[in-house]
Amino acid sequence: MNYDIKSDLSEKIAIRDKVYSALSDAIFQGKLKPEERLVESKLAKVMKVSRTPVREAIIELEQKGLVVPSPPKGVKVAPLPTMKDLTEFYDIRGVLRGLAARKAAKNITMKEITRLEENIKKMEALLLGKSFRRIAKLNIEFHQIIERCSKSKELILLLENLHKRLGENFAVIISRRERQKEAIKEHKAILEVLLKKDATLAEQLMKKHAENAKKALEKEIMFHRKVKK
Repeated sequence: MNYDIKSDLSEKIAIRDKVYSALSDAIFQGKLKPEERLVESKLAKVMKVSRTPVREAIIELEQKGLVVPSPPKGVKVAPLPTMKDLTEFYDIRGVLRGLAARKAAKNITMKEITRLEENIKKMEALLLGKSFRRIAKLNIEFHQIIERCSKSKELILLLENLHKRLGENFAVIISRRERQKEAIKEHKAILEVLLKKDATLAEQLMKKHAENAKKALEKEIMFHRKVKK
């Protein structure tokens, strides 16, 4: 028996995806502020869609950590992480990514070097168009390429679990234009030492990259808290 259901669902899925993209972009660009409530009915009216795709998009945003429940009902944009959360996350990830870079320097091939080069070029092009959400995804991809080159299944699993647990929450803030410009420069430096197969320097630069991201996020958090007061 054949069921022709794709045509029935495709339009709904397309609308939901567009709503999700619009909302996540608004969060990444700071148009929707941390802890701002999202009212389903108002969003549907503004975006000129039914409430169903808005509801589905909000569910996905919640799964990715971009929004959180706001009792008694509804959701709000995820609050800024605490300094304790920030320190723990970046210190742990810096060590793990540094180790992955050290191992990757010994195993990386020219094919993977080319992929990293292409990744950086895409990031630079998107930076001009302020596509911060897509830049954040490319940033994750850059690191995943290096992590896979480590050839360490346990290390890759640890990093994947760390990212899944925190979703995209931290990426929202460090995806601001100024930080991304610096991050691209740092990616280029990391790529250069990987090409030279300098394992020690690759680890050092990757740890420094994580530290710089942490400082950028600390600065952004302090700014938002001052504005809120």
